[in-house]
Amino acid sequence: MRHLLTLSAVLAALLQAGCAGPPPEAYASSARGSGTESLPVGRNQRNEACVAQRAGGGSLGLPLAHAEEVFCGGWTQPSARIYTLREPGDLDQLATSGRWREWIEQRFQCEAPQNTTILGNAPARLLACTRRSNGSAHMGLVVRGRDGIVVADGLPATLPVIERMVTGQPAPAGDSARIARSEAVQLAVSRLAADQVGAADEAQYDRLLLLGRDLNQTENFAGAEDVYRQALAARIAVLRSDSNPNLATPLMHIAINLSNQRRFQEADRLFERAAAMAAASADRTASARLHQYRGMHELNRSRLREAAEQLDAAEAEYRAAVPARLLASRAQQPVFGEVIEPQVYSAILGMAETVRYGSVVASRLGDPDKASAMMARGQTVLRNAGLAPGILAGRTLRAEGMALVRADGEGVSAERFRSAGERLSASLPGERPVATTLFLSGREFLALGQKAEALAVFRRAAAILRERRIGLGPADILPFVDTLVAMVRDNPAQAEALAAEAFGAIQLSQRSETARFLNQTSARLGASGGNERVADAIRRRQDLDVEVNALLAERDSLISSGRDAGDLDGRIRARRAAREEAESDIAAAAPEYLQLRDTQIDAPTVLERLGANEALVQITLGPRFSYAIGLRRGRPLQAVRLEVTETQVAQLIRAARSSVDAGPQPGGGLLPFDEAAARELYDKLLRPLDALLDGAQSLVVVPDGPLLGLPFGMLLTGPVPDGNLGRAPWLIRQHAIVHAPSVQALMTLRGRSPGSDAPRGYIGFGDFRPASLLQLERSFPPGRCGTDARAAASLGSLPGFRREIQLSADAMGSGAVQRLAMDFTAESVRRTSLDEYRIVHFATHGLLPGDLSCLTEPSIMLSNPPNSANAAGAFLGASAITQLKMNADLVILSACNTAGPGVAGGSEQSAEALSGLARAFFIAGARGLVASHWLASDVAATVLMVRMLTITHAAPAAGQRPVGSAQALQQAQLEIIPIVSGGVNYGHPFYWASFALIGDGRRE
Repeated sequence: MRHLLTLSAVLAALLQAGCAGPPPEAYASSARGSGTESLPVGRNQRNEACVAQRAGGGSLGLPLAHAEEVFCGGWTQPSARIYTLREPGDLDQLATSGRWREWIEQRFQCEAPQNTTILGNAPARLLACTRRSNGSAHMGLVVRGRDGIVVADGLPATLPVIERMVTGQPAPAGDSARIARSEAVQLAVSRLAADQVGAADEAQYDRLLLLGRDLNQTENFAGAEDVYRQALAARIAVLRSDSNPNLATPLMHIAINLSNQRRFQEADRLFERAAAMAAASADRTASARLHQYRGMHELNRSRLREAAEQLDAAEAEYRAAVPARLLASRAQQPVFGEVIEPQVYSAILGMAETVRYGSVVASRLGDPDKASAMMARGQTVLRNAGLAPGILAGRTLRAEGMALVRADGEGVSAERFRSAGERLSASLPGERPVATTLFLSGREFLALGQKAEALAVFRRAAAILRERRIGLGPADILPFVDTLVAMVRDNPAQAEALAAEAFGAIQLSQRSETARFLNQTSARLGASGGNERVADAIRRRQDLDVEVNALLAERDSLISSGRDAGDLDGRIRARRAAREEAESDIAAAAPEYLQLRDTQIDAPTVLERLGANEALVQITLGPRFSYAIGLRRGRPLQAVRLEVTETQVAQLIRAARSSVDAGPQPGGGLLPFDEAAARELYDKLLRPLDALLDGAQSLVVVPDGPLLGLPFGMLLTGPVPDGNLGRAPWLIRQHAIVHAPSVQALMTLRGRSPGSDAPRGYIGFGDFRPASLLQLERSFPPGRCGTDARAAASLGSLPGFRREIQLSADAMGSGAVQRLAMDFTAESVRRTSLDEYRIVHFATHGLLPGDLSCLTEPSIMLSNPPNSANAAGAFLGASAITQLKMNADLVILSACNTAGPGVAGGSEQSAEALSGLARAFFIAGARGLVASHWLASDVAATVLMVRMLTITHAAPAAGQRPVGSAQALQQAQLEIIPIVSGGVNYGHPFYWASFALIGDGRRE
């Protein structure tokens, strides 16, 4: 009694990054829309309209009189299957053993059958089940019907429909939830919540899984994470629990995508939660998948021996679930025509992925024999199962290339990568995995000294990224930049064009937190603003992504089996064109959407928008070397290779920040500032551009990675005279400094007027009233979010918040507005006409992902309404911020902390999230964000803000222009640095350097 999986569904499942097995819809014997006549059969227990279609039953293996499938609520997969047997039988025997029960057990985990009756008091046996694939409630039914014995299964909500079809009773008029219930329906409602979950809920969950899988397939891990989080929330709502063991798999999906973004601490927490659930999950492969994903996680962290241990355990568990005939190493005919149980398919695919990663680990551990053996085992089981798609072949070649990198001296790895790129290009033309593989190939050609070959594949890869408007990490992009710069030296006649190409190439670098913010915000743009036109276009684009990937999988299946793709190429082009049209519709309906698409901008455009005494430096950090690109009017573009790595820069930043992050010590005073680290950072990053920067009054820095957590004004350009920090050569003495999230974001800001024309000067929000611990625990359940609730509760309103707003309002004069305590709520912020104010000031905590494990986007804290059921009103997230309407020169956010969690990678993630928060305010209409990087002294922070606002508000002298925001902040900081008062040396960066300007603010 086995159930057919369509080959296209299996191939689609192969594309998941972790290869968690076929999606739920792969287990359906058919899908609606095949042309079979549909007959209305009334409504289910959720009042969803249902239709029935004739179906086949060959996979069941029983003599059938007829078979039908029921479709409800717009779901394209069957909500129920009904099989009328040709021969008589015993209800108890059928419900407990035999072919149908075996078929059920392969797909569902069921309890012992219960005696009950259906409509007309017909005797029946009801099985309360759980779907192995996703943990949702399911049911089995054996009943003596009008035409004989019937075996059926489906969503519990479809039981009334099944009853009517089995007994031949007509569909009642009206709401089915109000119709008298049979004993079986009452049982299904009480045991399986049949009145709570319908086909539409399953359809939404399936849609999210498909979208997450497709984002994963195209290696968009940030986007996949966000979608899988939505899927987890949907599943929690259906299961009515956040500790149900069947949540283990969606938790693992999120965790591995976090790990792929190098957000290891968050991944660890979710893996721990999944580990506590996996053993009790209905999914028989959950434990093996946990080992597999943890092995991949350890590989991401370069903890090779731990990775090998986990992957070996995963392979052993997967092998135990795969029939011996599919593991046999001897050549045999692939089983294309043989049906295989769904959980076995899941194990096959999981094993193939496991040994692919295991071979890379073995190679890196210096065991090439084990690596080759593992690769062979994976290929064997896939071949024996009849699974050999081009996508998988391409990824296998890529894994072989990675395994060969260390030992290869003859260019074999480069050829493997190039072959992988060709196979993936045939299967996934123009998608991210192709670009990634081509960049790997180019890097290996560089190692062989073959620059021309490297440059050719780099350019092909870059073209894909530009066309798809996506980015990759610096490790992929920087070798391309380095090649172009090397070509400048070899081809001076082409120097200008090559330098310009290098500037364009470096803009293709995009880190995970930035990608996550852009994905989240664009996805929520329409929904959060209530703009149906935008929301519809965004949904249409997402659906088209799914369609394109399904067509690509179908095309790959045909080509891999030697068949012609027919009209699929034309259909793929048409769907891609429709996707581009949806992008255009979003941009037309919501112009702010364009700010979420960092499209490439050329050097002449940047130079045109730089001031006469202004320089711009973009720094990108890599694992082996880094790059700085400098631009200034009237000067040639400079691209400089920096002999410093991202890891080394992160260590220097931690050292430079160590005393400010530690704050005042118990005995008073601060730890000594690490002058050597601050000076070395300048020497490594900016010293090579001294000639370009000389004389520039303003400096725009486009930082990267851990540099996003560094206020550049605190760098030292030389030695500190006599150790006196008040006289130290801080970079802020030479330049007014602007930090920009990206070149593209800066150019968008500079497309606006240089200053706000809002009629009112200032509005300040502060002194929020925090949510209670009970409210926070309802929003951040300890079982799912660990200590989040207590961590958020500890972030109370600081005493200095109220005074900071009051003094700032006094500095801005009459007309300044204050919103304090319970006047500072999310609703009051939304209702206020913020576009009437030039300065919008939030004296509150800024929370960044990583501060709280269940916080998925940067947010600010506000007063929570006291009678609220939970703490939802206590946070204003970046997505909601984008919907505010502003016309501000500056937004001030005075209590952020980019130090992040006390683990490697925490500060980098938090700093990148602060950059995302700045983008949110830019989209809302602000020109700049002044934000703190650590919680500075209340007195110093208030003095600095009040002084900056006073300078900003002062009327300019005759013939002078108003002071710009960057210059006002610079002047306020320079005034504080020399002060020594009450034994406090305010020259220590703890007091003056916390605040940084992101974006221009008002320009001179």
